[in-house]
Amino acid sequence: MKDFSAIAKWISDKAAQSYMGFAALFIVLVWGVAGLPLHFSVTWHLMISTFAAVISIIMLFIIQNSQNRHTIAIQLKLDEIIRATKGAHNEMMDIEKLTDEDLGRIQKKYGLLAEKTKEDLKEGKLDTHTPDIVIVVEQEAQLL
Repeated sequence: MKDFSAIAKWISDKAAQSYMGFAALFIVLVWGVAGLPLHFSVTWHLMISTFAAVISIIMLFIIQNSQNRHTIAIQLKLDEIIRATKGAHNEMMDIEKLTDEDLGRIQKKYGLLAEKTKEDLKEGKLDTHTPDIVIVVEQEAQLL
């Protein structure tokens, strides 16, 4: 698994280089020129179709691996910001692992906070403070 990750990282780094676009164009040109002596036969079409399918499937997994690495790195950085920020809710760390229902409940809390902030702005209050979300949710519940 470690070897695949290292190979995938190396391939994704190389595939992201600008010269790879030119390499792909060169391959297409070679393929087109190779069709002339082969009279654009069925075998010629089959060879390039198979090659393209194999490369596409491999690149699908390489790209997915790269995106997963980047997503994990971003999540860890956000978790560190939450951890280091005074007043931030630590429940937000690892939030991506929650169920849809749990995410919906948290989203509803922040929706109430947003509504309260809009009301405060209409009253001329500032929106740069850090309100305690629990208090805002309790106040909204009392109003309902």
